[in-house]
Amino acid sequence: MVGGWYVYRFYPQQQMSVGVPIGIVTPQPEKYYNDCLHPCVREMKSGGYVMVQSPYYAWNNKVENPMIYHSNSLTAFGEGELLDDTPETGFNSDPNVYVDDTSVYVFWRACGTPKCKENNMDELVVGGRVDIGSVMQLADNHIYIYNNWPFGDVTQCPILIKHDGKYLFYAAWYQYEPERIGKGIAIWEGTSLKNPVFRLVDTLPFDNPLVCDKLFQKKIGKRIYYLPFPKRYDLWHFDLFEYDSKLFMVSCAEKDDNVMLSVSTDWKHFKTSWKPLINNHCSENYIGYRQYYYKPTAIVQNDSLYLYYTANAQDDPNRNQLFLSKKAMKELKY
Repeated sequence: MVGGWYVYRFYPQQQMSVGVPIGIVTPQPEKYYNDCLHPCVREMKSGGYVMVQSPYYAWNNKVENPMIYHSNSLTAFGEGELLDDTPETGFNSDPNVYVDDTSVYVFWRACGTPKCKENNMDELVVGGRVDIGSVMQLADNHIYIYNNWPFGDVTQCPILIKHDGKYLFYAAWYQYEPERIGKGIAIWEGTSLKNPVFRLVDTLPFDNPLVCDKLFQKKIGKRIYYLPFPKRYDLWHFDLFEYDSKLFMVSCAEKDDNVMLSVSTDWKHFKTSWKPLINNHCSENYIGYRQYYYKPTAIVQNDSLYLYYTANAQDDPNRNQLFLSKKAMKELKY
């Protein structure tokens, strides 16, 4: 009985089907290699969809610059446009897009850049309104939130939502020194995007459940079988969406095995489903190679979850590739 429960609970499995590759075209492909590491997809009020992403080919942070895409399809985004180029020092990272009633805003995390040094901060979240048209470009540039914690970061992977009339940035609360520890989420609150003044209002622990892993594997015929083994989940990068009067999160650990689904009823405390949306050991039986995940994003259309996630490409392990999976919300466990 106990052995059966253990296998059921921790054997590599997933709730959604393996994602299909989504072609991404970057400007300057000789520099960015059509790479996609950190995507964020939203629906436009005026129709169509907008995506921002940052490449990270061969784990080179000098190419981790925010790019924006506008499309009428959820399965093709065309060629992106660069919003900010490689800074003289430091690097860009972690872009997020927010669609207001009449405007589109893009934010990203600047690390060790000249603007960071001017403000005596190691990390800043910067950005502003973007004009969407034949040419998409940043219309203004502000500092929204900042990190002054010397042992870690409270601005990692910033995601903006609006709730009860307030703008809220959610970010990963992550300690780097004296050891790496994912501590949870940080929440920043503000009332304006045009004249931003945000303050840190909460740092909260995150529900990190035991998730499925494998002790070893063996291929028999065409299928891989696993000896299951549990491991503790570690929140790294995530995205948020609202559905059915709840706040949902899709997330990953850093270059790890699972894409997870969490839900909050109070917009602060999340409960994470133990069963991954996507698991790389399970997926390996269908795609023929081992993937490692970094950052998901999601939207709901017609009561179905459209989950985008990034993983190493099969044809070039240095390239990060975007994948899309879809499933009805009512069929998901959370």
